[in-house]
Amino acid sequence: MQIRPILNKSGLARQNLPGTESFIFRDESEQVIIAYQMNLTSTSMRAAVALALILAANPFRGRPQEVKNACPAQERTSLRVKDGTIPIASIGNAVLFEAGMAIDADGAPNAYGPHDKGLDLTVHARSQNGWAGVLVDQRGQPVLQKRGPYRGYYVSTTSLEDASTSRASDPRKYVDARKIPYIVLPLEVTRRFGVRLGDLAVVSNQNNGRLAYAIFADVGPSGKLGEGSMALAKALVLPSSPRNGGAEDGIRFLVFPGSGRGPGKHRTLKEINRSAAKLYKTWGGSKRLRACESLSQQPVTDSSLSNRSLPWQ
Repeated sequence: MQIRPILNKSGLARQNLPGTESFIFRDESEQVIIAYQMNLTSTSMRAAVALALILAANPFRGRPQEVKNACPAQERTSLRVKDGTIPIASIGNAVLFEAGMAIDADGAPNAYGPHDKGLDLTVHARSQNGWAGVLVDQRGQPVLQKRGPYRGYYVSTTSLEDASTSRASDPRKYVDARKIPYIVLPLEVTRRFGVRLGDLAVVSNQNNGRLAYAIFADVGPSGKLGEGSMALAKALVLPSSPRNGGAEDGIRFLVFPGSGRGPGKHRTLKEINRSAAKLYKTWGGSKRLRACESLSQQPVTDSSLSNRSLPWQ
């Protein structure tokens, strides 16, 4: 605690009334706590000294304490990934983590095609268990579109589907990565925190300050965290090519479990933006997100999610 003369805008001590002096009390963060003039009689001087001692012994910490209390992590864990672990924290009604971001083309009608003619390489639609992200027939072979502007491309799928579209081979049944900002999460994270397909999220690029609203539309491989659609990459001003775009780090994901309409229901971009923005504001917005920054970066030594527990689905 410091006691200083009150300064005016020019930096000079303010003119006082006869027989008075001005004092300013500041806490450790330089926040002004008390600023007033006091009469320098013997009684008031003793009171001023007593007040200064009390304030020095009990500094005002309301503002820092509020920031600290803004992030009571109800649950913390981490996901084991190829290059280490990613801390994950449950804060209020949201789940927070920070990672890089790979780019997903799934759901786009021209995502994949024979001889790598799609937006993404065909190898990215393969897993150790066969095809992933494309519709397959009874023999396990990818289904080709037979009509429309993308005739000859594979039918690319997402985990979130439109139940009102009956034909599985209709590309409109799936979430188009070119148009809708969506995120991808592995099952071990969704099961641990109760995240369902269709839930909403806020994603921010810490490297340039850009922020975008998104929907959880695709389930990804176990042990991989940090993936979003081409549309999400563009909104965050990231290289959006599924072949070589994305970011290695600095992407913060804030997911709201139970905030969506559930599987079988698509949402328009306007609906996603409006609903996610309302959730984000109610949660605490950018101020709370900044206050919780450390929780998405601090390593967790116990209660880790294993990337061996679930296969690709």
